Amino acid sequence: MAFLWEIPVAYRPTDLDRWAALSFAHPQATVASAVSFILGLVALAAWAAGLGRQVGTPLARFGASSIAVGALFNAAGCVTPLVLVSHLLPGCEGAACAPAARALLGVTLSLDALFNLLLGVGLLALGAELWRGGARALALLGLLAGLASVPVAGQPFSEAAAKLLGVAGPLWLVFVLWSSVRLWRGAAVRP
Repeated sequence: MAFLWEIPVAYRPTDLDRWAALSFAHPQATVASAVSFILGLVALAAWAAGLGRQVGTPLARFGASSIAVGALFNAAGCVTPLVLVSHLLPGCEGAACAPAARALLGVTLSLDALFNLLLGVGLLALGAELWRGGARALALLGLLAGLASVPVAGQPFSEAAAKLLGVAGPLWLVFVLWSSVRLWRGAAVRP
């Protein structure tokens, strides 16, 4: 997100045209952000797979798979800003680019929304299994993060849903970090 400092309207459904213009004005930041998101999302998919294996129940594996699939779809969607600044905008002029730019960024936004939906569902499933297994504090955080993430799936249509990421994002990031530390230390999270 740090690379998007100069593109504050990124991932906002009401500002696709401005997002495209600012991306073109800051191509290095756009590329750096896209590459960072892709790498982070692939790492998140690997984390989810590892947590699903560690917890080991069918519901946990379903939750982890949901997160992994969402993360990989979102990683694919992060390629479209690269296409926008590297291929589309340098080759067309002004308003002629707008429909294609909106379509590319709409794909990015839609796949991010799908990610948030699958992330939320996955966190709810993992949280339920962690609760059953006695890791109550971690489970509660997962459940809260899941509940906060699901409504973000409305972000292609709602600015309010997009703004909920400000709540959901920190919650699921803390869940990922906390569960990662437990996995790294070899602490059982298995029910």
